[in-house]
Amino acid sequence: MGLAMALCVLGDVLFALWDGQSANIASCRAIGGASALTAGLGVLTKWWAGPEPAKPPRFGRRDAVIAVSAVWVAITLTGTLPYLMDMRLPIMDALFESTSGFTTTGATILTDIEGTASRPLLLWRSITQWLGGMGIVVLFVAIFPNLGVGGKHMFHSEMPGVQGDDLRPRIRKTSSILWRLYVGFTLMTLVAYYLAGMNGFESTCHALTTMATGGFSTRTDSIGAFNNPTIELVACVFMLIGGVNFALYYAAIRTRRIKVFWQSTEFRVYALLILVCVLMLTGINLAYHEYMLEKALRRSLFVVSAFITSTGYGTDAYMDYPQASVMVIVVLMFVGGCSGSTSGGLKLSRFIIMAKASWGMIRRSVRPSVVQVVRLDRKALPSPVVLEIAALLFVYMLFLFGGTFLVTLIEPVPLPTAFGTMLSSLSNMGPYPFHLEADNFARYKPITKGFFSICMIIGRLEFFTVLALFLPDIWRR
Repeated sequence: MGLAMALCVLGDVLFALWDGQSANIASCRAIGGASALTAGLGVLTKWWAGPEPAKPPRFGRRDAVIAVSAVWVAITLTGTLPYLMDMRLPIMDALFESTSGFTTTGATILTDIEGTASRPLLLWRSITQWLGGMGIVVLFVAIFPNLGVGGKHMFHSEMPGVQGDDLRPRIRKTSSILWRLYVGFTLMTLVAYYLAGMNGFESTCHALTTMATGGFSTRTDSIGAFNNPTIELVACVFMLIGGVNFALYYAAIRTRRIKVFWQSTEFRVYALLILVCVLMLTGINLAYHEYMLEKALRRSLFVVSAFITSTGYGTDAYMDYPQASVMVIVVLMFVGGCSGSTSGGLKLSRFIIMAKASWGMIRRSVRPSVVQVVRLDRKALPSPVVLEIAALLFVYMLFLFGGTFLVTLIEPVPLPTAFGTMLSSLSNMGPYPFHLEADNFARYKPITKGFFSICMIIGRLEFFTVLALFLPDIWRR
């Protein structure tokens, strides 16, 4: 984290030289101080831990759960330092912004981004989302080779979605492959934005947040501020790329066969859902707004891309959409993208599995003797996998409605607004189509922002990793 903050200072200097401007000395000094403090905490922690033992202790699944949760708490807390030292934000505002960045939620408390956030801080906001997109722990596992089987436990504790076969036998190689793909796509996005009309700084920031499907922007009005159809198209393409399982990209490169995508049931459903929702929203826009067909199709594609991938970029006011469009958006917020992608939501694979399991139960009601096997991509799924998905859906709904109730108790907001904020936090989806005023969280009380921050981390780690910390067994030797 200290190194990432230092990169923001270096980036400000480089972009200032590129544009022929002067660097923001005050902001660079503040974030440089945050970088030194964070790196100092790392050195202090290493000193406190002492030398490595000759024989590393056993690192099991329990230790991985504790480690992953501790890492996420640590990075969100240290991530507040640039906001505290540069913008002088209140502590809960800084915590909310940091958590929203690392979890790639994209919600913000900043109401005037251009007028209040310096260039180094905008870089920091983008870097937090980029690091959180593929996963801090996945990067950690890729860098440090001595974790052994513990690295695999940590990897699976953070990676979202239904866990399938590893890309490679060694989990460190898997992590390394994922990050190389992630970096390559980010560079492609940066070049595409630059060619579409963004300057070097904004194309860099938006490339980082687009591939992370995070949604932080350098503009208060997000992508819509550029008023550029080409930029919107670039955003759509790379948001949708970020919503696909990265294992499919590796398989396509390794086998040099593009048909591996179509062999994936989840990808086929992903593509079909996008097509259906785009056509539905296009028809609604044509009926309710005086749009030309091209504009209606472009706006619909952008909305679907932004919400199914949980990126949350905006081009227009979702609050003005008819209720039928809002319903489509809410469904996309629940579903999310593919497993193994950078998107949020519950993931399509889980809904596919539960749909097949439900169909099997309907058939058993007529023919009880039939043994129903749930398959995904022609592979039979063990019963514990199906049970785990059902349990996750139950816990998700419990948190969603319980959290909505708490928000209505604390805040004087209508029920749809409280529901939208909880859905956004748990699905790591920043904007929500129920807001009464501006599309940000600045209006909420500090305690509510802290509650949303906790929900964002729980949603990012998909509940069980965090909830396991409350089991007495996990703390027993």
